[in-house]
Amino acid sequence: MIETWVGTSGYSYQDWVGPFYPPGTPPGRMLRYYAQHFPLTELNYTFYRVPTPHELVRLAEKAPRGFRYLVKLYQSLTHELSGNDLAPFREAVDAMAQTGASLGLLAQFPERFHNTKANRAWVETLRSGFPDHTLAVEFRHFSWDRDSVRRWLRDRNIVQVSVDVPPLPTIFPSKLILTDSVLYLRLHSRRAETWYADDKARYDYLYKDEELLEWVEAMRQARPRRAWVLFNNCQRGQAAINAERMQQLLRNFPQDFTLIPPPGSSEGSLFT
Repeated sequence: MIETWVGTSGYSYQDWVGPFYPPGTPPGRMLRYYAQHFPLTELNYTFYRVPTPHELVRLAEKAPRGFRYLVKLYQSLTHELSGNDLAPFREAVDAMAQTGASLGLLAQFPERFHNTKANRAWVETLRSGFPDHTLAVEFRHFSWDRDSVRRWLRDRNIVQVSVDVPPLPTIFPSKLILTDSVLYLRLHSRRAETWYADDKARYDYLYKDEELLEWVEAMRQARPRRAWVLFNNCQRGQAAINAERMQQLLRNFPQDFTLIPPPGSSEGSLFT
């Protein structure tokens, strides 16, 4: 059985009010409503500024018991390759981990981050910099699509993120990858024509059932111990719509998937 967690990349979006959140939902009530539908989320604001320990502990306390976070690393650690913010960032995520609300850390690298000796050394710096956390890396450049890279990551207990993206020449391709017992899948978009536009256009996409079922079947074949399935197509609530639909599709295969229920729902309260 595959222990499966489904959620979205972030949850606090004003344009989700209507498509997902009830009309009039203020930002302060979004998390509680979200946790009635999903058991985890990626924290995105931590990419834009270093959080304080108090902030992350407060987030852990605000969510229902059993809710979990995946924390995206600050941009200086993945885009500027600077270690100046590593210690304060570690202090914050260590504090959240002590509450039990953190599943791991996400290092999302840009497409310009190629597979080089220097860049592999930087990944190892991040691994050693967060020794007590599950570390997942998402590569955007195709040069990282090597069996040797997957072996190298496996030897260092680093999860390589699987992605769903358009088939473009230089980006890392869509495929299921296991370098650990955990599958971390991020579904971004299949809109090739807008991939190099701004972020809003890049991630403006609604997955069809047949596209989601491709991943359901891939997971059934790979049979990881645990799967984290996160939707990043966040425009107009499409990520939440697709995440809810993915949960519905997974329920059709109870012999393969143990779907983690939302802790804010009546079903989830039985498991927390």
